[in-house]
Amino acid sequence: MNEFDNSLENKSMSYVGMIINFPLGVHDLESFITPENQLFVVSHMGIPNIDIEQWRLKISGLVEQSLELSYENLLNMEYRELTVFHQCSGNPLQPKLPTRTISNVTWGGVSLGAILNQLQVKPQARYVWFVGLDGGVYEGVSSDFYIKDIPLEKALDKDVLLVYKINGKPLSLERGFPLRLVVPGYYGTNSVKWLSNIYVTDKRSPGIFTTTFYNDGVGEDGTTLKPVWEVAPESVIVHPHQNQVLNLQPHTLWGWAWAYSDITSVDVSMDSGITWQAAEVEARLQYAWQRFTFQWTPPTRGKYNLMSRATDSNGAIQPIEEQRNAVYAVAITVN
Repeated sequence: MNEFDNSLENKSMSYVGMIINFPLGVHDLESFITPENQLFVVSHMGIPNIDIEQWRLKISGLVEQSLELSYENLLNMEYRELTVFHQCSGNPLQPKLPTRTISNVTWGGVSLGAILNQLQVKPQARYVWFVGLDGGVYEGVSSDFYIKDIPLEKALDKDVLLVYKINGKPLSLERGFPLRLVVPGYYGTNSVKWLSNIYVTDKRSPGIFTTTFYNDGVGEDGTTLKPVWEVAPESVIVHPHQNQVLNLQPHTLWGWAWAYSDITSVDVSMDSGITWQAAEVEARLQYAWQRFTFQWTPPTRGKYNLMSRATDSNGAIQPIEEQRNAVYAVAITVN
């Protein structure tokens, strides 16, 4: 990656190796906004040391003019905040295994699209690469940088943000300080932390995190890789929780649903998916997850297997099994 060699200057790592911390389970997701100290952490190759005085964000490639920004430059640009669900796509070696690692936070920063429009993207451009300063070895494969890409059309969306705040406070180092990408509706693997370079180009990145990891086989044309970009519809029941014992009386079941597109309906089942009934779904605020509720009176005492199934505005339905967004089941007992 010769375009990014200058990012190696004074590069060092505070922590080396993969870091994973998932502090919340499904039934801990009670707050609409997830506190920053409860947000999950995934770092594939460690956490870099960054001297904020020396750090610069460089934007180049297929643009009429390149740009270099300091942290102070970014703070002086027009500020935007968006509430966005944030989901880990799971282990790239087990892409169909559900992890349901999800949260909902408010990000603050500047619009990437506004900057790219000022730089005048050239007509042949198709993708934008994002380069993080974390580097090392992941699953036995070495990489100098963590590099992801997204389509140019998405990058020009005003809601794709270069972020330096989370829930109103400055990013911590583990969250990507000084700057990270946030792509609303895309899986978290695309939200590159410790950004150093943005590169506009006519092709996808050849880096390992686009070619080896985070692909769901091949695309519709049978040859190209199908990237893990847009979040598929998913939902979880937060209350009641697994193995909870309920009384034989009316109860309010509730949970969260989310996807790249708005969730238009959530159905719930009390009998392991044999029959389904419609829940009430709140409208989406910006790109946040959506709360659903269902009033249920158990007909008899006994054991029940509760499920929820979300449908988005494009008609995509959450699958029962064998996908990363598979239906989540909650086993309870009614006494």
